Amino acid sequence: MRVPRLWCGLLAAAAILLAVSLPVSGFAQTRTGLPGSGLVLGYYVPYDPTSWASLQAHPDQLDIVAAQWATIDACGGLNTHDDQTLKQFAHDHGLRMEPSLFTASAWLDHRVLTDEAARAAAIQNVVQYTLDEGYDGFDLDLEGISASDRDALTAFVTDLGASLHEQGKLLTLALGAKERDVTTGWSGAFDYASLGAQADLVTIMAYEYTGPFSGPGSVAPYDWVARVAAFASQQISGNKVLLGLAFYGYDWNTTSGGALAMGYPRAMALAEHEQAEPGFDPSQQSLTFGYTADAADQIPPGPALPRLQHTITTRTSPACDVVPPATAPTPQPTPAPQAGTPQTHAVWIEDSVSASARIGLADARHLRGIATWRLGFEDPNVWPLLDQWRQVTAARQS
Repeated sequence: MRVPRLWCGLLAAAAILLAVSLPVSGFAQTRTGLPGSGLVLGYYVPYDPTSWASLQAHPDQLDIVAAQWATIDACGGLNTHDDQTLKQFAHDHGLRMEPSLFTASAWLDHRVLTDEAARAAAIQNVVQYTLDEGYDGFDLDLEGISASDRDALTAFVTDLGASLHEQGKLLTLALGAKERDVTTGWSGAFDYASLGAQADLVTIMAYEYTGPFSGPGSVAPYDWVARVAAFASQQISGNKVLLGLAFYGYDWNTTSGGALAMGYPRAMALAEHEQAEPGFDPSQQSLTFGYTADAADQIPPGPALPRLQHTITTRTSPACDVVPPATAPTPQPTPAPQAGTPQTHAVWIEDSVSASARIGLADARHLRGIATWRLGFEDPNVWPLLDQWRQVTAARQS
């Protein structure tokens, strides 16, 4: 089944890429030597060995690695776990390397963006850390920001970008997806036009349309991604925009509720275990299958990989005495169904054919490239697809 799917993905990509004729002007090489188009940024996580396995096997299909190993506290202090083995590997293969700072707390974001002392410390610490570790830049992935902090976020990014640029470093951003300039909700704080003007590259996270908060469906429905890409290209210069590609999906329990995130390899192992036949949904341009299992059944684990023996250095900021507000009590989980109770499931997952369709959207909008969430979750067939796309793009620019 997988060999035909590979060729389907490659042929679909070729048709899309050859049908789109992009102007070369406007896609100049950056001062860091990054490609003018066809750029690929891969997000890396240190807690899953499959992320390292993916990176180690495919450095030639990547340009930038954004590693999610930095955190920030309410005083603007950075705490990091820098993988020096990975950094050396990236250097040896000509990859640009950035730490990625992820947050998901409206209270923490508000504090860092608006408290004068915390804000100043955060900017100083980010710049000094980037310099000390010799990174090519810094990736900012602040999520959960209150829409009321929209102007504060823009001001923070403006000042951080200026400080990094003074040192010859890049600032890249990860922004929540939206189809229009809404100023409420999860993406309300993101002023695309203003933020895009300050950053070198902007990843539009065109995924998580569905999740544990919703019913089953593609995490990145094709029509929705098309509208997101269109809006982003209207607000931000296309040579700065990376369209975020999902390499993951969810298994929804439609009987008892709940959803479990998983990458493509585990989803295929699950389909094989349950003797389910995945099918490609032509509307949402995503892979899907369903199955029924006993409540006591366990999802098969992914392949076991050895624990990484990498050289890790840490930096710890001074203790922060700012006390966060009390959090609401954690809701009691829904009781697990009793063994012997049939449970129906719906799985939606992104594969190489999904990626081909969305790369076509990035090309149609003359975007700089793509960003992948995340390394280790992907359909292996995505790598020859990226190879072909990058070759066609390079030939177009020559």
